[in-house]
Amino acid sequence: MIKVHKNDSIVDIIIKIKNNSEKELIIEFPFGHPVLHNHTSLKIIKTKAWKRELIIITNDKTAKKIWKNLWIKYSITDNPDLVEYNYTFFEYFLYTFKSYFREIKDIFLQKNQDSIIVKYNKKYGNWKIWFFITFIFISFFLLLFIFYFAVNKTYIYISPEVEVKTKAKNFIFTEMKEDEFVLDENTIKLKKIQKTVSITEKFGTSWISEKTVSTSRWKITLYNLFSDKIDLIANTRVQTMSWVTFLIEWSVSIPPSTVSWSWEVIPWQIDTYAISRNHDSDWKISGSNANIKIWTKLELPWLKTDKDKLYAIASSDFKWANDNYTKVLNKEDIENAKIILRWKIENEALKQIKDDILETNKSNNVEFEILWINDVIKYSDFSVFWLENLKVWEEIESFQLWATIKISTYSYNKELLISKMRNDIKDNILTDIEEILEINSNSLRIANIIWTENNPYSIKATAQVEVQFIHNFLSKNNNYVERLKTVVAWLNKDEAEKILLNNSKISNVKIETKPFFIKNVSKITDNIIFKVNKE
Repeated sequence: MIKVHKNDSIVDIIIKIKNNSEKELIIEFPFGHPVLHNHTSLKIIKTKAWKRELIIITNDKTAKKIWKNLWIKYSITDNPDLVEYNYTFFEYFLYTFKSYFREIKDIFLQKNQDSIIVKYNKKYGNWKIWFFITFIFISFFLLLFIFYFAVNKTYIYISPEVEVKTKAKNFIFTEMKEDEFVLDENTIKLKKIQKTVSITEKFGTSWISEKTVSTSRWKITLYNLFSDKIDLIANTRVQTMSWVTFLIEWSVSIPPSTVSWSWEVIPWQIDTYAISRNHDSDWKISGSNANIKIWTKLELPWLKTDKDKLYAIASSDFKWANDNYTKVLNKEDIENAKIILRWKIENEALKQIKDDILETNKSNNVEFEILWINDVIKYSDFSVFWLENLKVWEEIESFQLWATIKISTYSYNKELLISKMRNDIKDNILTDIEEILEINSNSLRIANIIWTENNPYSIKATAQVEVQFIHNFLSKNNNYVERLKTVVAWLNKDEAEKILLNNSKISNVKIETKPFFIKNVSKITDNIIFKVNKE
């Protein structure tokens, strides 16, 4: 008899059933055990009992309906020696079948003159009939053996759940000569790279020669709707909706508005002349944009409110402005060009260093990379030269500068660093049931600098990398697969898949049985074969 304890799980009960060899499987459950009220768990126990009679002894009456639906024999009693149960339909059918088989065997082997066996024995002799019967039985048992041990196979394909962890390790990166070798496992060799780069760039001048810019000039009408007189000094700005700016040539005084007999405000109007400025409010050359049309409205930009009470209207078309002007070179153009040139040549130098490293990697089948930490890339000896003799305020559209700069940095063998981190993870961090699926080399970074030294250049830093782990189901030190086999053995495929999918270490599962018409997982655990898909 198997006694189930209060804290025993379904897996513990299955293991006890597997280790029990009694012909009758009697299981005693304590009151309120959760397995007694779980239809799926009781069905699994029923399946594990296979051909043995299953009897449940308990004083818990609340799960009686579930047991009846599963045709399980039960005893509701406080005394384990008193077992009361009724035969189910299947058990009665099995009992009847055994009785019929026993009767047929007695008839077939009876010793009378009319027996088929006796007639066959008289004709061919005693040894031949027994040879024939032996052959029949051997063939029958051989067929059973092939079916249950060779043909009936279950293949379970599982995809492990992937877990991403960040792993870190401290290394010493130190500058070494080409012929020096690294002996310490925690030391990474640095290779110094130096290169001088030069570029030539063309820049445009931004300053305009004011004497070459054409302007437009004509008459405008000023409107005053205020009740007070407005005085405007010479060079007061007015501008169009497109920001083209004009200057009033003379000072003007605009009388206040008047009111008609119908209380309508009548603005006072006064004519004056305005001339366009070389630049608009956005500091762009006005050019032909200053040729505005008649009735174009001009506002006073300095007037924050009531712009509709003081404004101007173009009295006629403005003419004579064009886009023909000359640019000149000034000091600001030169200084801006140097700043842009410095930025461009530093980017070009870094690009050429990277290209050289990639070319070396390709030629030598290695994977070197720049050590990306603060101040590891240094620029020096920046010089700028003129390609032609130029003077400030000289009329010119563009000019060219030539610059040189020296770049120096350090590279290391990234593939070697990843390999050392992999070995460290396997030796010191991984458990026996974990397996590295992939190390994301693109996630490698220097997370922290502990100390730095010069002559030779050395740093101690923490390297971090993201690692994808999976549960190692097929490890020799891991009996987890055998436990899973015990749980799903002889279950329906759909039920077995549901149980496996509820496992936190499995992301996907697919079960195939052979021959195809068998719908249950094999009862023999050796015939249950696990396949792990790591992709």
